Amino acid sequence: MADIAWRIASRNADSCPKLWASIGVSLQHVSQYEPAYRTAAQAAFGLDDTYPSILAVAEGSPAFAAGLKPNDTVRAVKGVDLADKSRGQKSAASYDAVAAAMAALEALPERSAAILSVEREGQRLEVSVTPQNVCRSRVELAPGNAINANANGLVAQISGRLVDWVEGDDELALVIAHEMAHNLLDHPKRLSEKSALSGLATSLGLSGKAQRQMELDADRMGIIMVASAGYNYKIAPDFWARLNSNSPLASFLATSHPTTPTRRENARTVVGELDAKRP
Repeated sequence: MADIAWRIASRNADSCPKLWASIGVSLQHVSQYEPAYRTAAQAAFGLDDTYPSILAVAEGSPAFAAGLKPNDTVRAVKGVDLADKSRGQKSAASYDAVAAAMAALEALPERSAAILSVEREGQRLEVSVTPQNVCRSRVELAPGNAINANANGLVAQISGRLVDWVEGDDELALVIAHEMAHNLLDHPKRLSEKSALSGLATSLGLSGKAQRQMELDADRMGIIMVASAGYNYKIAPDFWARLNSNSPLASFLATSHPTTPTRRENARTVVGELDAKRP
């Protein structure tokens, strides 16, 4: 998933409305797990109780080129210590340590080499990595049994069940690009503002109508991004129709998403436009 997300984010940098510098890693920290699972997480991933570790390195990213590897413990970014003062002792799962470390990486300037202090198998290493500008959205795998994906303006989360449900990288690319598009188009913020500005009696209707249009807009942008990244965009009409008609999702999507025929036709229009532009 990290490889697909990086490919989409990097190959669309010239057209994305929002950019940031990225090195192409996902991080994790023991404190993000519930206390009951922390011992197992430490055993499985070799997690440190103070510093974040690299969960994934995207192929083709600056981190990949610099030789960073999954399970490397990241102790400092340009001399700034990343220690979590709670040392994994929080009584509930918390994303704070990961968010702080990711923010430190995302604040690095583009095309300016930065030194990361990492620990690998007990050895301290100083690794030079040069970030590059990509579309501004993190993409994360979220544990869960529901076929679901969401975006909060900064992070796009794809459920593990949805990753298992899709049929190959091309379909997963459509899901990832769609959620990234929500972030890039400011949909979470705009939807929240529409709800807040509406009266109680009309807020659901207004938000529902606005959200359905946002879903179509995210489908459109996502299909274009997938095409630019070299994935098979032609499958989009049938894929979105199949997802829309998935029985566990159908009743939930009915009020927040376009109808299946509308979504399919919207995707067909975008695919036709892309086909017309290609030799």
